[in-house]
Amino acid sequence: MLGWWFVVTAPAEGDGEGEVLAKWETGLGGLDWIAALAAAGRAEQLRFDGYPLRYTVRAAEVLPLLADGSVFGAGHQPHEVHFERVAGCPPEAVLTVDAWDQS
Repeated sequence: MLGWWFVVTAPAEGDGEGEVLAKWETGLGGLDWIAALAAAGRAEQLRFDGYPLRYTVRAAEVLPLLADGSVFGAGHQPHEVHFERVAGCPPEAVLTVDAWDQS
């Protein structure tokens, strides 16, 4: 399949590994939402090579999109969404969004 595999994580306490909020797969246009946030200065792209593309973004920008499902793309269902973690994440938290190229 051509497209993207996304993993969104919240920061962990101390030096621990981030807490997964959601994982999903999309088609080719699935990167549009995070690329638009980066272009608007509301997210920062840290890696550019596709293994993975890595962004940081405030939770307030991403959590509503996870809650309403708009980031999953037409015809795609999330693989894993922890709605209780999404709901409990502070809006000012800086999340990591990894987008793995599936081509």
